Parts: sequence; C-alpha cells; structure tokens
Amino acid sequence: MTSTRRLASIRWFGCALALAGLAGCGSVGKDIQSGSIATRAPIEKAFVDMPPGGPGVVGVVERHFANSTTQEIILSNRSNTPGQNMVTATLFGPVKSVTGPENLQSNPAISLSAIGGEMRQAMPGVSMRVSPYFAQSRYGSFGYAMGTSPQGDNCIYAWQRIRTPDLDSNMTIGQGTITLRLRLCEPGMSEENLLAVMTGMTISSYVMASNWNPYGGAPPIPAHLGQLGTTVVPTTPITPPVTPQLAPAPAPVAAAPVRRAVRRAPVEVAPAVEAAAPEDSGRFEDYAPVPPPQL
Repeated sequence: MTSTRRLASIRWFGCALALAGLAGCGSVGKDIQSGSIATRAPIEKAFVDMPPGGPGVVGVVERHFANSTTQEIILSNRSNTPGQNMVTATLFGPVKSVTGPENLQSNPAISLSAIGGEMRQAMPGVSMRVSPYFAQSRYGSFGYAMGTSPQGDNCIYAWQRIRTPDLDSNMTIGQGTITLRLRLCEPGMSEENLLAVMTGMTISSYVMASNWNPYGGAPPIPAHLGQLGTTVVPTTPITPPVTPQLAPAPAPVAAAPVRRAVRRAPVEVAPAVEAAAPEDSGRFEDYAPVPPPQL
C-alpha cells in the first residue's frame, strides 16, 4: 500500500511539472494582431500604375475579403476641395484566404443610382454632371462625371468594370472581375487632362489562377494582314517634323542725324573808304559858315 501511494505521488508530481512547463511555454510573448481587414501596403505593390507625369502615389491601403482584394491608392493632392484623391481598384477572384468565408464583397453591375451615391460620398458638396460622351481606355469603355468644386477645382469621378462577356466565360476560363474608381480634383486642369489620367492607368496585378481572366481572349488578327496586294499604313497620319521658327530680327532703329559743322569760306569785308574832301572851287559860298540855330 505504501509503494502504491508512493508511485501515485511520483506520477502526480510529474504531471505537475508538465503542466508548469506548458504554462511557462504559454507565457512567451506574442505579436499583437489587428482585428481590422485594412492594412498598409508598399507603394510598389499598388494594383494600378499611374501614367507618366502623375499624379504621384503617396500611399496604399489594402482590404482583404473572402472573394476579393481592394486597394485604395492615395494620390497626391494640390486642390483645396475636401477629400482625398485616389484610385480604388478591386480584384475579384480566388484570392488567398485571410479572412472568414462569410466576409464577402458584393460585385453588382454598375448602375447610375449606385454611382451617384459613391460620388456624393467621395466628393461632398461638389455638383457633378454625368458626361453623355463615350469614353474608352485600353481595358474597355468607362463612364465619368465632371464638376467644379466651390473652391474652384475641376473634379472627375470615373468608373469602370472589366469583365469577360458571359458568352466567352465558363467554369474553367474567363473568371474574374476588376473594378476601378478614380476620384481626382485638381486646380486649373482641363477635362482632357483629367481624362488622360483614367486612360493612361495600367493594371499591373493579377490573381495567380488558371481560370482567372477578366480581359477575355486576344482579338483576332485582321484577315487582310499578310496578304498580297494589301496596303497597310498607320491609321494616324504622320506629321512632318516641325521646323523651329526663329524669332524675327528686331527692326533697325534709325540713328539720329549727326549735325556736323559746315566750314564756310571767309567773308572779305571791304575796308571803310573815307569820304574825300571836296575840291576847292574858289567860291565863297562853298565856304559860307552854317548859320547858328534859332533860339
């Protein structure tokens, strides 16, 4: 009986040591995790590259969902309009699972009512008008609205949804969607220059999956290309080189006339000729004295 109790005590003591060891292991410091789905991403990891000349990218905020990943690409801002210039890019597809399956992001078709709500939230107080003109970038057509803020800045809000047509997609290929939003206000920038930012952006990211292709297949080669008897020339006329125009030479300034002293010939002055005394005629009246004046 004594040996049994002793064996039980040894076992209890060993279990106590094991539990103490586990407790000691559990007390090792751990990194604090953030419960937010938004994280800061490096600028070089932005989904979209801006066109040459800017605007520049100053920060990237990334949000992870179960079916997509969204980036808010913060752009430089020189305007006085409240709000932040940015491009919002979302890639839908089989992304890496970093959140729960219930955390899904909706992917509806574009409607003007939804776009109106987005614009009011992105640019409060700015009266925007939807452009009736057709616009297209290298990724397809897009819509945009223009407006002028009370501070005098010209603003654009553009939207685009890139997705393979349903007829070209199936369960194995052509899956995936990319949505773009551009919010940009700049002082003194024309509508053409603001549109150049939207048309000049390049999507530089993708989902590494065999069935992810929101762009569709490559366009077919024209039937006349490579055939004999067919002429192919650039569609845009080639402009001749511009000869620099030199500034016209300034008109010569007429010099003031220089007055030179004219040397004249010396004028000879005849000497004064003394009046000759009258000859003596011998007559008395010639010598008669002049009578004195009458008083």
